[in-house]
Amino acid sequence: MVNAVSPDAETIDVVLMRHGEARALAGKDAARPLTQWGCAAVQAAAHKLAKKSPSAQGVRSSPYLRARQTAEIVSEVLNLPLLPESAELVPSGDSDQLVAWLLAEAQPVIWVFHMPLIGRLIHDLTGCDVFPKTASVFGLKLFPGAPSRHQHQLEWQL
Repeated sequence: MVNAVSPDAETIDVVLMRHGEARALAGKDAARPLTQWGCAAVQAAAHKLAKKSPSAQGVRSSPYLRARQTAEIVSEVLNLPLLPESAELVPSGDSDQLVAWLLAEAQPVIWVFHMPLIGRLIHDLTGCDVFPKTASVFGLKLFPGAPSRHQHQLEWQL
């Protein structure tokens, strides 16, 4: 996607990640833990992410157990602080609210959350349609002064 913002404009690098594979629904959705395979896939993704040397200042997640466990693994592998969880990152979260939050965030953060929200958010920011598998990671460059939401860039995907 072509960006209409000057290349010299201030940017924010953010990393968006979908949680790892979770156990099948049994009881409350928010209480579903990662599977053993899910933990291993998140750890592998975190090691690949570490090679990209993200400038993140911390890891923030949804309060759902699977997202929190994913954030804990990423935090440990990348030696980053675990930030307070955010109810805005649940599967039914408001994409418009998150767009505003991401653009206002003063420091780059790794955000761990769910489908369908992560797919909607990436589309709203970049105009790109993505269908994130569990433990997938996306690097975006945000331009806080961009005239529209679809002016941001999807730079890479793991």
